[in-house]
Amino acid sequence: MTIIVKKNYSSSLFKIIKEKLNNLELVSLPTETVYGLAGLGTKIESAKKIYKLKERPLHKKLIFHCSDIKMVKKFFFLDQENEILAKKFWPGPLTLILKRKSFLIPKTLTINNDCAVRIPKNDFTVSVIKKVGLPIVMPSANRFKKLSPINAKMVSEQFKDTNLFIIDGGKCNIGLESTLVRIIKNKLEIIRPGKISLKQIKKELPFINLKENAERYFSGTSKKHYSPNKKIFLNIKKPASNSAYLNFGKKHKKEFRNLSEKGSLDEAAKNLYHFIFLADQNQDFKTISIAPIPNRNIGEAINDRLMRASK
Repeated sequence: MTIIVKKNYSSSLFKIIKEKLNNLELVSLPTETVYGLAGLGTKIESAKKIYKLKERPLHKKLIFHCSDIKMVKKFFFLDQENEILAKKFWPGPLTLILKRKSFLIPKTLTINNDCAVRIPKNDFTVSVIKKVGLPIVMPSANRFKKLSPINAKMVSEQFKDTNLFIIDGGKCNIGLESTLVRIIKNKLEIIRPGKISLKQIKKELPFINLKENAERYFSGTSKKHYSPNKKIFLNIKKPASNSAYLNFGKKHKKEFRNLSEKGSLDEAAKNLYHFIFLADQNQDFKTISIAPIPNRNIGEAINDRLMRASK
């Protein structure tokens, strides 16, 4: 049975979390994107526990989370182009592919010394990393290919047969995983779209070229992913009576939930996983239908997740 503790900044709670991580135990922590499953980033044993608990293939590499740029530079090489993006978007929902610098980072957690790295925009989780004094590895707190959680209840539901320690930090502010990018020889790869758009990145690096067909070796990049148990149908305007309809925009008489009645893509992103979770749990429906989502800004990331969830 999972243990859920409300987020607070008491020294006793930080002590418990630090001890658990140092003892190679796992903890679920909130971020601005989704809830993560955290382990010590310098111990292969912690990573193995994450892979086992998530039932995740070993070739899917984990994302390292740091407390600040100083920690990033201590453990990873931050070149000029990546540092421009880091200074603009960190802390925040952008993950960069950086080369391993410190021998403390297990080479087996890298791909030819490449590591996915970010600084989360969540004061509590950043404080945890600071107190530990080392990077943590933290993929989303879900079973492999299943829905990413945006609240503590969703984490608990997926791991209810375990004693996972979960920090309840409320609902995530963004609700989708970070944008994941790699820069190689003046070429930019968008490995996974997210809140930070290509347009925003190009504004900071106007000289950079875009490379297509990014390799998907990192967290949250499988062709089938983010899937509920029920079948998902996309771009639906007239849902079947036995399908939970997640609408977008103007109210629909058959809607189960509306991702954003006012047509806000940011609000839709924040609600997406939670509403799919609620529809999946509702026994009155056999399938889930999603209204068309505009493919602009974070809508591109929403449609990316929905396409993979529907496979």
